[in-house]
Amino acid sequence: MQKITRRLVLSASATLGLSIGALGGALAEDYKWPAYFTVVTPVVGSGNHSLAVAWTTELTAQTGVRVAIKPAPNGYARPEWLNTDEGDISLMQASEYFDQMDAVEGFMTPYGGPSDTRVATMNLITPWGYMVKGDGDLKTFSDVNEDTTIAYTASSSFLAGGIEALLAYNGLTSDDVNKIETSNYGANTAVVTEGRAEVAFTSPISGTSYEAEATHGGIAWLPLPDKQDDPEAFARYRAKTVGYIPAVITSGTKSSIGVYVDHAFQANHVRADEDPEFVYHLLKWLDEHYDDFKDDYQHAHMMSVDSLKTFLDAGALQPLHEGAIRYLKEKGIWTDTHQARQDALVKLATDRVALWQATLAEADSRGIKVSPESEDFKALWAKMKADAGVTKSYANMVGDL
Repeated sequence: MQKITRRLVLSASATLGLSIGALGGALAEDYKWPAYFTVVTPVVGSGNHSLAVAWTTELTAQTGVRVAIKPAPNGYARPEWLNTDEGDISLMQASEYFDQMDAVEGFMTPYGGPSDTRVATMNLITPWGYMVKGDGDLKTFSDVNEDTTIAYTASSSFLAGGIEALLAYNGLTSDDVNKIETSNYGANTAVVTEGRAEVAFTSPISGTSYEAEATHGGIAWLPLPDKQDDPEAFARYRAKTVGYIPAVITSGTKSSIGVYVDHAFQANHVRADEDPEFVYHLLKWLDEHYDDFKDDYQHAHMMSVDSLKTFLDAGALQPLHEGAIRYLKEKGIWTDTHQARQDALVKLATDRVALWQATLAEADSRGIKVSPESEDFKALWAKMKADAGVTKSYANMVGDL
């Protein structure tokens, strides 16, 4: 495997060997920002893309640093672009991170599989749910059956996984229902408003959802059932949605406000070996200049240190970068409990990355192609995990911490 190179250099003060404590007192304007960096986002029209445009525009205006926003075609490309140095920061949701660490489907590539990345900043605490036509027949989870037509985006393990979770609630899989295959996030929504599909998994804060709401008949959202309504059904659903937090929607399309759905933490990841000074000063700038960008996009107020603290207090699902931890310590936010969970998450991640690297080396020695289409590689990866004592999904391993 090629060694991932760093494009960002240490600040002058760090090069001179100043202590962490001394640097902590340095003024933000003393930091020499890199001339250029790249932020990888979901597709144009998604909430996270719009948010990236908002905060990076303000950062450029205040610091002069040039930032390129690079929308990825799907969730598989985002971590791969981060690992191949095509991006310095990449949006990652916990469910996608779990799938990447399991190397499922499109993540089963040399650079798309398990890798040591860390949370640098929190982006959004995003509501995710099931969008239906406002004048359609689907009103509850239980209304979904074998005759239901779903929007299915196989190119996104996240979107496909959301639909599989809804179906699992009713004891179904995507093989049991009618599927309208879509190729991207926007089409995933459009097929519902066009009347070709009855339900899609998406977010009410996305631009595509606002557009859908303006169509004839409007849209509606299926409320998340109470666990006590059907404990077994809910358990099947939750097994496929580890890491979500149910709450009432407070920000999104008018049709979604007040609906009880799952919410997900969406964070900006960097490589573990990213320059700690850059990560520290990025989080510091975002915190100190929060008021300068929080109204530049409808949901930008969620990109705050308070949201990051909520993520930590709920039980972090991915490890944080050391630069971010340093800033949180200065703010008096980081606790011994956070550190204990961080240590466990780092060990879990580094063990998994080491296992993946060993598997890649074994595949290379046997002439096995690393690809989701390779049955030989799938068998090898399964064997390597079994030999290492891995019996659960990565999501469940995190859930056990």
